[in-house]
Amino acid sequence: MENGLSITINWGNVKEYDDHFISYLLFLEGKSVSLISQIRNLSKEEVDQQIIESKVKMKQSKKTQDFSQVFMVLLASTKEERLNFLLQSDGLVKEELMKYMVIRIPTIENAEDLMIALWLAGQLKDKRLLPAIHQESNHKHGGVRRMVCSALGKIQDRSSLDVLHRALQDGKPQVRQYAAKSLARIGNEKTVTRLKALLKNPNETEYVQRAYDNTIKEIQERLKRG
Repeated sequence: MENGLSITINWGNVKEYDDHFISYLLFLEGKSVSLISQIRNLSKEEVDQQIIESKVKMKQSKKTQDFSQVFMVLLASTKEERLNFLLQSDGLVKEELMKYMVIRIPTIENAEDLMIALWLAGQLKDKRLLPAIHQESNHKHGGVRRMVCSALGKIQDRSSLDVLHRALQDGKPQVRQYAAKSLARIGNEKTVTRLKALLKNPNETEYVQRAYDNTIKEIQERLKRG
């Protein structure tokens, strides 16, 4: 595979893509320049130029159009494919993807798409995404709230403490579990006090109690080390 990537493209939306971006998507699928030139009936020089054009536009990101197309591809990809994309992307691409997502996350209405976006935000681990992530902490969908906690756990910034503390009171057990796990690295004495009080609830599920207990131990050990 020439570029080390393997992404499944939703070609049902091909009409929505710019011409140069179609060649770039084929390149992301792992196809060689020679094969793309045959598929698209273009010279190798034209294909090379289109791939370069796409990369330059993504890095410059003077318009959001190119990253909206990248985002559409990522939504249609598997988790492994998204991971591969992020691993193979350079710092400039990740930077511009982050900037696009700061704007895009608050506008996503579909819960499944929003969960993927929050997962991506967590993988990018950029603190500038925190306001957009925090904003979704009261979303009506439990899966979205769970992914908020997950993303905050990956970014690990103390400004998320209040959001995660509130999530410990969530009506969904998995949200409480993820909130507790995410507090392990950034929690403080107040976190320990809250978790100890929650452990006294006889109606709490076993796996959530286990998350509380593990996080208490991790925080206390971290505080001892200073």
